[in-house]
Amino acid sequence: MDDQRIPKVLLYGELAVGKRPPCRPKLRYKDNLKATLKSLSIPVDSWEVIAADRLQWRGAVHLGAQLAETRRSTLAASKREARKVRDENPAQPSLQCSTCGWWFRARIGLISHARTHKDD
Repeated sequence: MDDQRIPKVLLYGELAVGKRPPCRPKLRYKDNLKATLKSLSIPVDSWEVIAADRLQWRGAVHLGAQLAETRRSTLAASKREARKVRDENPAQPSLQCSTCGWWFRARIGLISHARTHKDD
């Protein structure tokens, strides 16, 4: 395909607006398209064949959207449960001063406290 044809310019050209992650080049339209297809579980290497048949394409997009929504809601529910468990069971102090028996959650707290017993 000629380099000046509109489909090639569109698929391989850089996006004019949008965010660019640090230390990465600007994403092309094709990069965003591939990411979306992967999230919808549509094969990236053969999506053009599927898109040629409108009925098959609509079915693939609909099914992919359902799967993506199910994955998203499952992930959100598991994160929510993990957060609730963490909030219900606060971390217990695990470091104890050998001199006075005080408990500390961080090692730096124990080290700072141990300085008070330096003269003991």
